[in-house]
Amino acid sequence: MTNPASPGNRRSSKNSDRQPLSAKSSLLVAACGLVFSAAFTIFYIDRVPQLVARGMQGQIFYLLLFPWGLSSAGFLFGAMKSYAQLTQKHLGRSLELSGPVVLFCLVVLGGFKLVPAAPETFDLAVRAHSKDVPLIASGQITLDLPGLPHATIGPDGEANFKGLSAQFKGKPIRVLAKVDGYTENWQIPKLEGNVLDVDLEASHPVTVLSGTFEDPPAAGKKIRILVDGEDGFTSPDELGRFKLSVHGKAGDRVRLRVYDDTKLIFDDFEVLPGPVTLNVQAGH
Repeated sequence: MTNPASPGNRRSSKNSDRQPLSAKSSLLVAACGLVFSAAFTIFYIDRVPQLVARGMQGQIFYLLLFPWGLSSAGFLFGAMKSYAQLTQKHLGRSLELSGPVVLFCLVVLGGFKLVPAAPETFDLAVRAHSKDVPLIASGQITLDLPGLPHATIGPDGEANFKGLSAQFKGKPIRVLAKVDGYTENWQIPKLEGNVLDVDLEASHPVTVLSGTFEDPPAAGKKIRILVDGEDGFTSPDELGRFKLSVHGKAGDRVRLRVYDDTKLIFDDFEVLPGPVTLNVQAGH
């Protein structure tokens, strides 16, 4: 009669505990895990651009480790009848793992250690406004960050910056807005959450108004040419030609005045940038 407590029975019982599944069952588990892992991997590769845009590639990658660990453990320890044991002691406490769970844990923990976590990032939206336009929907925004990242303002009025380093989150960021009709200058707008609101000032373009006198004034005459509302004036040269810088853009109408000494000899509206031909008697 065999003693149940004999060493041989103890080894047999221990091996039975270590191999709860038959080789066929373990192979089936490994095959299912392999198929699931392969399908999940293909899905991950196909979706990488979208995952990166959302900052989720790291989370999905770590989920891949579980089916890969399961299939590896099922094949090696079930079909191949292998065995492993891991003992960890720390501060008087010990943790002992044996059988397939050892390889499963090694695969999962190895994936965490070998592949570093993606750096923390955040998304930032920049909106441009002016006194007359509540939301500007064109132009380009540049951030004063490494690499000078820039983005186009979309129809929704936002310039979106994806994946900025988390070290800049919540900190003042200098912004340059390039929008037609508005001044370009670096500024530090107020940050609310992940949105920067930039206030722009309308620019005042300068256009050179050119013209000539049909009958050039005589030498020594004090002819002054000016535009209403502008500082400064000019005078014609010996051939009757003149140029005057005016705040305005091409197509704008300005009021041009010409004085002979203190006498007003011309007063009419002209279109920038000219040229303007003045048929006036400036004196000889």
